[in-house]
Amino acid sequence: MFDDSFLGRPDTLWHPFTPMPPVGPREVLARAEGAFVYTESGHKLFDATSSWWCQSLGHCHPRLVKAFTDQAKVMDQVMVAPHTHRPAIELGDKLLGALGEPFRRLFYSDDGSTAVEAALKMSLQFQKNVGQPKRRRFMALERGYHGDTLGAVAVSHVGEFHDLLPFESHVFRARVPSRADDEAACLSEVENFLKNEGDTVAALIAEPLVLGAAGMHVYSLSYLEKLVRLVRNAGALVIFDEVFTGFGRTGPLFALETMPRDLRPDMVCLSKGLTSGFLPFAVTAVTKTVYDAFTGGPAKAFFHGHTFTANPMACRVALEVLRIFEEEKIVEKNRVLIEQMAAQKARFLALPNVAEVRHLGMVWAVELKDAATGQPPVPANGPGWRIASACWNKGLWLRPLHQNLYLTPPYCATPEDLSRAFDVLLSAVQKES
Repeated sequence: MFDDSFLGRPDTLWHPFTPMPPVGPREVLARAEGAFVYTESGHKLFDATSSWWCQSLGHCHPRLVKAFTDQAKVMDQVMVAPHTHRPAIELGDKLLGALGEPFRRLFYSDDGSTAVEAALKMSLQFQKNVGQPKRRRFMALERGYHGDTLGAVAVSHVGEFHDLLPFESHVFRARVPSRADDEAACLSEVENFLKNEGDTVAALIAEPLVLGAAGMHVYSLSYLEKLVRLVRNAGALVIFDEVFTGFGRTGPLFALETMPRDLRPDMVCLSKGLTSGFLPFAVTAVTKTVYDAFTGGPAKAFFHGHTFTANPMACRVALEVLRIFEEEKIVEKNRVLIEQMAAQKARFLALPNVAEVRHLGMVWAVELKDAATGQPPVPANGPGWRIASACWNKGLWLRPLHQNLYLTPPYCATPEDLSRAFDVLLSAVQKES
């Protein structure tokens, strides 16, 4: 039996996405500030993945701490069925203003998975409410990831995360082109499916422009636009899962901003950066058309919710996040870091064990290969974990995705922080080769 006693006594926490015995370094984390996390042993670590992509503004941002504590003195948790409160109202106005048309209503929930679950259930009930009850299927992207609750798993498709559950027959998975000359073939497959079974599809769900958990695979705006147009023409809804891509991660505040207005989604799921990781919180934003289908009495009501829906403290923190983005011009400031990240591509591609470098906005990834064979390493995450461990010892906290190592840094990182992070990573990848 595995002796899990790195604390000096048995560890009672069942760690997420972690094999037993675990790989990689393990320490007790003591505190966090800005772009850095500190361990009880005094180790200072640059949080290069923003702690699973959520710490957009950095740890313990003083304005978020104040917003939280101020609200906690006034109202902690209340039921909002059908009541409301000022933090929820003010956040709604601010967030809908940031999202722009065509979004008109917000359904608050707890995290990315629950935002996705709400969107999926809304899609099914929307079709029923508008007289299309046979639309019970979903479309999703191959290698997409939307969370780990059962509905989210059903529309996800990342190897070992989702192979156990028998939902395959209910979801058509659209291939994402890996090359520009593959786009037509991928779209042709979608077109053929929709021609034969399009009237059974409730909605398409997609991570716009980058497939996060699949290894930060970037795909073209051209493909996404054409895919959305095909789905719309078939009468299905479109859901964008911007849990990862939202709040500046791909460059603009939301990835959907890159789409023509008539191709923007019917629903968008937000979390992670919504509170800059300060509190669990999520939103499913919908258009007036979607919301109106649920009006008209109990028979059409959306009977779905969460105990902590519109938690006042989370609402107040999220409102402050949006104010910081606006007042401190975070998206504009990030352009300096984005240019710095783009400039790293050539020196990593020069290494014999690097297959590809991917970059979009504040997302950067390097894919490893076996230097001798040119094929993916076996096991895929073996060199990744060795490199991550070497980086940890040098003060850089990374976590591999299979044969991919990535940086999604907090926006409070300085150019000097990023420069050092890339130097440490480059040295570790060189030594692994």
